[in-house]
Amino acid sequence: MKNKIKLSLIFIGGLLIGALSIFLILGQVSYLQCKDYFLMAAREQIFVAWELRGNRERDLQGRVEANLPHLVLALHNDKRVKSAPEAQSVLREIREFYEMNSLPIPEEISAILSNVPRSH
Repeated sequence: MKNKIKLSLIFIGGLLIGALSIFLILGQVSYLQCKDYFLMAAREQIFVAWELRGNRERDLQGRVEANLPHLVLALHNDKRVKSAPEAQSVLREIREFYEMNSLPIPEEISAILSNVPRSH
């Protein structure tokens, strides 16, 4: 009887240690993703500052606008990003960008953007 209790306690202890280890590992991965995102956003802002300071606004504008369809496709095809609360808002903003600037929506993303609900 004592052996069964001892084995049960060891088993439960192992489960708890394993769960705690997984929690710590996943927490660290989440922290690293946040840190990487921040550094990437900082690099992007530095790049924009360099481009604007060098009077290359038109080149920057062209590159950013050319990347919008890729952003829409990436957001639409990634399940984790697509399920984020802000995903629909980002897609709505991209659609509004095209509409407000009287630009044609590229064919490869028009179906995706037409399914995004209008803002209230």
